Amino acid sequence: MYPSLEILDIGCDDSSELQGFLNDLYLYKHDVTTKIYHRSRIALFLRLLRQLIADETIRKFDRALDIGCNAGFYAKVISDCGFRDVYGVDINDAYVAKANQNFYSDCLGKSIRFETRDAATISRNTYYDFILCTEVIEHTDDPAAVIDTIMALLAPGGIAVISLPNRLSLGYSTAYVAALAKRRGIRKELLDHLKYPAYRGPQLFKHKGARILRTSGVNFLFNDPLVRLLHRAPFFDSLNRMNFWASNRFPLKWVAQFFFFVVKKEASGNFA
Repeated sequence: MYPSLEILDIGCDDSSELQGFLNDLYLYKHDVTTKIYHRSRIALFLRLLRQLIADETIRKFDRALDIGCNAGFYAKVISDCGFRDVYGVDINDAYVAKANQNFYSDCLGKSIRFETRDAATISRNTYYDFILCTEVIEHTDDPAAVIDTIMALLAPGGIAVISLPNRLSLGYSTAYVAALAKRRGIRKELLDHLKYPAYRGPQLFKHKGARILRTSGVNFLFNDPLVRLLHRAPFFDSLNRMNFWASNRFPLKWVAQFFFFVVKKEASGNFA
């Protein structure tokens, strides 16, 4: 059974209903770093989405798109926040199958569906009032094409929430130094993540005519070794909550490991 979003915070107690659900959905119960980082990203996204709705930045709730939907949890969050038709895409068949198994709905006014599709090749015949693209662009073969697609699919006045890795963060900078020290070469995945210092993502969207409404971040404090060392300490939960609070405020958001920004497509203009 899907847990209520009212209990969504950044605590990672495996005995809680929500964390148990997420552990089963994403298969990361024993991967402590992924579990802790992901829980914070979910919490920040929900906070951003609720703020955008509360201040009426988001005014239309007809269609939403989740690019890189993985197992579908974010799409469910979007639906529960009031969007009537939520469409999720991912290039991984297994993720899409799991998303449909857990979250598919064809109820009138509460539709959620998922398909296997490359982000750069989504049909441009439909506009979306809201688009989420979190931790996807850096993994694609043609990031510019994905950004073009997002801007083409956003309805005039539409809102997108984007997240990218941040080269300027402790997490990625220490991973880079460690890879150099081992002299084994740097993995392509890490190299792809290192292409995005915090300021670059917003600039890429500005060049396509988007307006950046706000920025935020997750995890300025930890890297993987620190999380593995400290996560069982009695003070870790308090430290993690402080990390979450500080990471989405200036100036620490600019050195957070996962950098979020909110994009608006203006009601008029050339977005080709």
